[in-house]
Amino acid sequence: MRGYWHFPAIASVLAILYHLLDMKWLFLLFILWFLWLKFLKKMNIAVWLMTLLSFITFIYIIPKVPQTAFEEHAVEAEISGEIEGEVKISSEQIQFTLLPSDNSSKLLVTYFPEKDENVREIPLNHSLFHGSKCTIQQSIEIPPSSTNPAQFDFRQFLLKNQITHQAVLEDFNQIQCVTEKGVLPSLYKLRTNLLNQMETAWSDDTSPWIHAIVFGDTSAMEESVTELFQRFGLSHIIAISGTHVILVIAFLYLILVKGNIMTKEKTQLLLIFFLPVYAILAGANPPVLRAALMMAVLLVFQKLQWKLPYSDLLCIVFMVFILWDPYMIYQVGFQFSFAVTFAILLSQEWISRSKSPVWKVFQISFIAQMAILPLQIYYFNIFHPLSIFMNVVVIPYFTFFVIPLLYIFTMIHFLPASILAIFDDSFLFIHSRALLFMEWIDETFPSPIYLDQLPVFGVVVYFVCFFLFMKFVEHRQEKLAWLAGIIFILPILITASKPYFQEEGIITMFDMGQGDAILVESEKREAVVMIDAGSAFHFEDMEPTRGVYKNIIRAYFHQRGIKELDAIIVSHDDIDHFGSIRYILEEVHVKELIVSPYFDRALLEEFQQIQPDLNMTYAQAGDTLHFNDVMTFQVLAPDADKGNPNDNSVVLYTNLGLNWLFTGDISKEIEEQIIRNYPGLQVDILKVAHHGSNTSTSEVFIDAVKPRAGLISVGRNNHYHHPNEEVLEILEANQVQVYRTDQQGAIQFYYTKDGGGTFSTFLP
Repeated sequence: MRGYWHFPAIASVLAILYHLLDMKWLFLLFILWFLWLKFLKKMNIAVWLMTLLSFITFIYIIPKVPQTAFEEHAVEAEISGEIEGEVKISSEQIQFTLLPSDNSSKLLVTYFPEKDENVREIPLNHSLFHGSKCTIQQSIEIPPSSTNPAQFDFRQFLLKNQITHQAVLEDFNQIQCVTEKGVLPSLYKLRTNLLNQMETAWSDDTSPWIHAIVFGDTSAMEESVTELFQRFGLSHIIAISGTHVILVIAFLYLILVKGNIMTKEKTQLLLIFFLPVYAILAGANPPVLRAALMMAVLLVFQKLQWKLPYSDLLCIVFMVFILWDPYMIYQVGFQFSFAVTFAILLSQEWISRSKSPVWKVFQISFIAQMAILPLQIYYFNIFHPLSIFMNVVVIPYFTFFVIPLLYIFTMIHFLPASILAIFDDSFLFIHSRALLFMEWIDETFPSPIYLDQLPVFGVVVYFVCFFLFMKFVEHRQEKLAWLAGIIFILPILITASKPYFQEEGIITMFDMGQGDAILVESEKREAVVMIDAGSAFHFEDMEPTRGVYKNIIRAYFHQRGIKELDAIIVSHDDIDHFGSIRYILEEVHVKELIVSPYFDRALLEEFQQIQPDLNMTYAQAGDTLHFNDVMTFQVLAPDADKGNPNDNSVVLYTNLGLNWLFTGDISKEIEEQIIRNYPGLQVDILKVAHHGSNTSTSEVFIDAVKPRAGLISVGRNNHYHHPNEEVLEILEANQVQVYRTDQQGAIQFYYTKDGGGTFSTFLP
């Protein structure tokens, strides 16, 4: 089998894809390939049988993620079990997985600490470590699922980790844990202690980098920093990977062997035992497990004088990992790690021909980026044209400066604080400027390309042509390489440009809880207008939170490739209608902000400061808003200051396939005024005012405008008890089809310029 392990590995990948995608042609592809290996390539019978066995085995063992009902009520339960894996700690939450004693479905346990609590001390005080035996008395519930297009599906994420339920602790009287003895519990406890020590020894700016680079814990990293690295495709730099493991080995080898502390043979033996230990201390994530296992096996083989090609070893490790834990195929780190490593190994000959270290870094960066590009688009909807350049610049900086220095910081953390402060300040002096350089590149040069997931056929074309491209480059067939290169990038260009050719417009009412956020996209992306952009808020200071924008609105913008809005029309100055606007203005270019003349001027000044070139427009009854000759809104209200924000709502009438009326939070009095001022007003689709409150939607109004459908944006189990039963009865009595975000998730309407359209709800 030496030199042929890639055949069983390919068979395993085909089996995984066939099982997950349920595409019959993949099975046919395997049969044709399998017969080609036997009858045309005259494959060795042992390799041939191993390839067949691999395909059958992986089809059998690969699990499908179970589907659960959208919502179930919480139930009180007492569960005993042991903590599995790492206890994840951040300033915002403590989280761990509990494996019940009866080996039933895993439970995610979360605790949100108070502001004055020392989160690092909690696991030590309450024995929260891997292997600890715990009993929990708590309400158990199914985790929330996504209810909007492009929104991260937390439930599916947990199911892919074999977690079906969650419990949120209010205090630690609801759980009792006893620490178990053993190697793994001791290592996880040591990891927790080391993280605490790093936090104590180093500054708040340096310790998060030590946590990430040395221990694989990015929970303390600023969100803006992780997003910056993500945009440039540099996430692997701040997550432990093969590079880190190789540097650890080189560092120990340099100290022990070159320092004449140990012989080469004893150092190799030490490393064989140390690497698995370090993998646990570094968080036991798939990339570090892969790198540590491969290096440990290579050292064993070297000691026993066995020879095995790197490609064979990688294929064996790949299959062993999945056999050990089939759910690992769903982990992003696992997919990225093996895709990059496979691609680099296949390109060894091309890379080895280069004499320039800089060119080699460029080659490796190019291969790594291209190998994971479809995955990056699938998970993050992003491709940055400068990602390869930034990898060439940033990887050497981290490899030769940041990573080695932070390992040294870990080893010297016991020194006096005055000495550590000198190292700390020196590191931050350089590192802060490196981050500023990255931010400058991010702000100055072309922004990332955001696009939807590639179709399966496009992914197949991409990888086939990318493989051919690398093969032609390796054989110096430049013309064929250029042709293959153009073809493999086509699926990305086609997907990115797709919204600009679509023949239908889309209106999306997001499910963002108790508030409004509606996006209108015309056909061919000729105009994009947002009507309200609400958010949740902190009850302590009534300040809006970023969650709705980040998880719902921005996620959708990225999937649809929206980087600019023609306008945001804000109905009125309540947080549940304007709360996300400041976050949109920070990241998306907005041409115009349209409000009523009675909108809060202090808020407008704040918005103007975020985007100084933002055009402010005041709209009132009688005005008409035009957007690129494809979208027109008539403003029906307000016509005067009514004395409260709700009644000062901007009311919009438009034809988008059908006649729409967007009402903000107006009351019955304003509804009656509208039907007096605009007799004969006919509405097909009504955005029901004020989330279905009984202050709006009178029977007189509904009878006058005669809508066919009513859309209600409302939070689940809200304490206002919206929508009001009386309102629902009025709508039902007038045969109005009601769509509710609390029951159906995001609501979308697809329309054409010829008229008409169809509704689609995210939840059935």
